[in-house]
Amino acid sequence: MTGAINSGLAGLAAGGARLDRAAARIARDGAADDLGGSVIELKRARHEVRASLAVVRAADELIGSLLDVMA
Repeated sequence: MTGAINSGLAGLAAGGARLDRAAARIARDGAADDLGGSVIELKRARHEVRASLAVVRAADELIGSLLDVMA
């Protein structure tokens, strides 16, 4: 179970890093850079973070259910 949580946390970190890089690229280069590509990276980061959060939440709920059964 902790493997799923660790995987979710790693996904959150990766998504956050992707978001930071894309946001920095937009702030630094603005319209001079490939703005469309940077916006797409922001969207990908958002989906990555949301999916990782779903993994962590599901693992947390499963652990809670297992504890309820064992109690």
